[in-house]
Amino acid sequence: MRIHAFLECSLVNGPGRRAVLWVQGCRLACPNCWNPKSHSMSGGSPVSTRDLARRIRHEYDAGRIEGLTLSGGEPLHQIAEVLSLLRNLNREAPELSTGLFSGYTEHELQQGRFQTYFPSSIWFRQAQWRQLESVLDFAVLGRYNQQQPSTDPLITSRNQQLRLYSSRYHPADFHEQTVEVSIESDGLTHVTGFPILGSIF
Repeated sequence: MRIHAFLECSLVNGPGRRAVLWVQGCRLACPNCWNPKSHSMSGGSPVSTRDLARRIRHEYDAGRIEGLTLSGGEPLHQIAEVLSLLRNLNREAPELSTGLFSGYTEHELQQGRFQTYFPSSIWFRQAQWRQLESVLDFAVLGRYNQQQPSTDPLITSRNQQLRLYSSRYHPADFHEQTVEVSIESDGLTHVTGFPILGSIF
């Protein structure tokens, strides 16, 4: 699996404390995307889904997170690897919650009209989405459109939708948008979250 970045704990990418995994590669190229460095299909770093699951499980077992949010890049481009990761976590930590950001609409996903790293039939992609849907608690779906800014929880443009796929969360569990800055011991700085109407602070 090629990843752009991993953050062990965030408070702004879904309910509660969550690990965040930014998957590498996106062909949608939404204008003024918040994370353009994640677009290259050959960028990022290769990591095994087993090692990722172990790292996330460690944070969960230590009580530091309640869930994982997948972002990007476009996670659906690597849906086989995403499924492998989430199935592994679902087996070993069934109470871990899972969320997803995708630029594809729910209709496109249901129809199998999304691109993957390796060519596959539309029926196979439809089946893959159904499998992914079954292990998600929530997803934010739809391309970012800077002409339709939104301040709704997790949604940066009004065309996007927050979809709930389990009974774990309710709309009230998703809080207002904010930006989060974290500085690691080696000085590496992560900026994540939602710059309101294009402004970071």
